[in-house]
Amino acid sequence: MDRQELDRLQTYLRRMLNPEIGLAARARRDDMAEIILNDEPIGRITLDEEDGEKAYNVTVPIEMPSAQPNLNEAVRGKFGNPRLRVVPRPKKTDSSEIYLDDEYIAVLFRDDASGRTWTFEMAVLDFDLDPDAQI
Repeated sequence: MDRQELDRLQTYLRRMLNPEIGLAARARRDDMAEIILNDEPIGRITLDEEDGEKAYNVTVPIEMPSAQPNLNEAVRGKFGNPRLRVVPRPKKTDSSEIYLDDEYIAVLFRDDASGRTWTFEMAVLDFDLDPDAQI
């Protein structure tokens, strides 16, 4: 990913998750970038390019601060965004949906049976990065 592509992704993620998010290219990996928030790496973006179409996978691990996890608090705290909310998926116990206000944006997958570790996964399509795209 070149700097222009990273800038477009960064602008998108700032609108969707937190205005302070930054992206840093990974050394020796043209298909990956680090997501930075408050000077700390919090996740990564990987590029998937097939048949000339580009898609980006945003992956952020989320650790629950206690044995009784509150997913809304954990997700909002990770991104510093009170507009994010976690909604259980019908007929699924291993994942939930993430919404920004009323718009579905991502899935939260449980990584272990205890529910202490989760993974936030958001797909970003190339056309989502259009500055005129609606959020």
